[in-house]
Amino acid sequence: MSTELIIRMCNRVIHVGFFLLFALVPLLLTPWNYELFEYNKMMAVYFVTAFVVTSWIIKSLAQKEFRITRTPLDIPIVLFVISQLISSIFSMDPHVSWFGYYSRFNGGMWSIVSYALLYYAFVSNIENITLFIKASLSTAIVISLYGVAERLGIDKHLWVQDVQNRVFSTLGQPNWLAAYLVALSPIALTLRSPFSYILSFLLFAVLLFTRSRSGLLGFAVADGIYWVILYLKTKKKLSLRLPFIIYHLSFIILFALFSPNFILKQVAPTTPSPTYTAPLLESGGTESGTIRKYVWEGAVNVWKSSTKTMLIGTGTETFAFAFYQFRPAGHNMTSEWDFLYNKAHNEYLNSLATTGLLGLGSYVFFLGLFIWWFIHQKKQSTLDYALFTGWLSILVTNFFGFSVVVTQLFLFLFPAMIFVQQLNNATIKQLRLPSWTIWILIIGGAYVLIKIGSFWYADTLFAAGYRFNRAGSYEKSRIYLTQATKVNPNEPFYHDELGSALSGLAVLAIESQDATGASKLAQESIKENDRALTISPNNVNFWKSRTKIFYSFATFDPQFNRAAIGALEKALSLSPNDPKIMYNLAILFGREGNNEKAIELLQQSVELKRNYRDAYYALFIFYNETKQPDAARAILQSYLDNVDPSDSDFQERIKQ
Repeated sequence: MSTELIIRMCNRVIHVGFFLLFALVPLLLTPWNYELFEYNKMMAVYFVTAFVVTSWIIKSLAQKEFRITRTPLDIPIVLFVISQLISSIFSMDPHVSWFGYYSRFNGGMWSIVSYALLYYAFVSNIENITLFIKASLSTAIVISLYGVAERLGIDKHLWVQDVQNRVFSTLGQPNWLAAYLVALSPIALTLRSPFSYILSFLLFAVLLFTRSRSGLLGFAVADGIYWVILYLKTKKKLSLRLPFIIYHLSFIILFALFSPNFILKQVAPTTPSPTYTAPLLESGGTESGTIRKYVWEGAVNVWKSSTKTMLIGTGTETFAFAFYQFRPAGHNMTSEWDFLYNKAHNEYLNSLATTGLLGLGSYVFFLGLFIWWFIHQKKQSTLDYALFTGWLSILVTNFFGFSVVVTQLFLFLFPAMIFVQQLNNATIKQLRLPSWTIWILIIGGAYVLIKIGSFWYADTLFAAGYRFNRAGSYEKSRIYLTQATKVNPNEPFYHDELGSALSGLAVLAIESQDATGASKLAQESIKENDRALTISPNNVNFWKSRTKIFYSFATFDPQFNRAAIGALEKALSLSPNDPKIMYNLAILFGREGNNEKAIELLQQSVELKRNYRDAYYALFIFYNETKQPDAARAILQSYLDNVDPSDSDFQERIKQ
């Protein structure tokens, strides 16, 4: 094969890869995975990165020189990657830090490496960005039209969430869709044709359908700065008057027509789907600003917890585990009191908590230096202004949320697009390697692609096993989950779920008086949970799973009750302000006859959550069992006086 043909093929692969990133990734979702949206997008980014980087290196070997374009962001990007690497190495859960929190994945070390590689591959190999702008806008049209269809109810039967009230199209969550649309909205203005007006109106209308306050604020910032820059840089300022009036008058009309009353208060009425769990901040009844206050407070508590966390954080993507340890007690009074937060719902505080001052500092340096560089450039196009202000909108929406795959791609590739138009500064290094190294690279690239494909396939197996387990079909669940652990043996989530399925089978075997089979299944169940905890020992949910496993066996062998207590005490040490753990621990102590310890834990549970009805009722039961009728009546009266005076069940029990 000739050198020219190799170079031409590699260039084609690189261009197709970036085209797919802009055109296909935002659209990706499947019904076969545990997480329908983000997981598929992240796997696609890994897949494209492997293709693009392998092709770039092969092209360099064929040319006998390695070309990499130097940009103003070189030092910030290197510092940012180093900060994430240090945080991942010293993480409280290295597996999660490298691969990302399961079902999110974006933000793990491998994703950071991918974004950085894509950035340099783009600036070093792409000369014209027109194709990718068209791809982005074309995809935005498809996503927006689907958003309109959702508003009309086309898929309302598929989701537990009220998708007509807050659309999310193919992005998976209203705020993520809003951030995506806002980032592209300034670019739509650059078309300078009647189609530009139509597209801008469409994007803005769907933005309103998301009912995203952060999205609307991001739009206001991007739109305002775009028109200010355009006015300052344009010589014929009067030519801007008519399009400015048309655009903004139309936006005002659209806003008035759809009357989004979410500006003053936003309470999300949705509930989680059995097949897709939306970010829990969007799934309850407490006002979202109140919940964010507690989540942000928890993030600061995490950061201040030690000198180590202040410098390098708890580890990339470990917020879910860290927040449990330092969750404010006041959060227990919200409707999401027992929900899991895998992000701080503020990208900057999330970075501070998980990567410390080093991570946040390098991240802010990256953002600040690009802003400083752009402001000081003299020759810029209208498209540059649009890309820059669209990029700025991500900084705004990330303040009230967190980055996802698509917005993270934009965060790295929008500056790359601007540099492609502004810079021509490639560093060239001669390569003196034998030609057979190309085949090694091809084999290595193929191995990475196969590995990514196997991860995706394992997730589909896990998703099937997870659903069968929740439906009580333990044997089918075991089959799928066992296959998943064989394909991807290093994922602790799979082992934890398999342990739960095996415990269900063990209980069934005990009930059918198969002592030998039950013993074997019980041992396998505990072994699988051990594997999960070996990889992720600070995962509170794995300790809760362990508690459930032991508890299910304790019905037939009381010795397991003590093991369940030990597991739940470990969970409590990792989540000390969790009233539900205290409540369940009290029940376990009660089963052992230690009523005094049970009452002590229940009292602490009520102190942490003053409206915890189950804890009040359990206290009532334990007070009666310990011959304290006055205390039993008093605890019910306390609930009636301070929480719910209309509770008829408690009223009847007091009378009795």
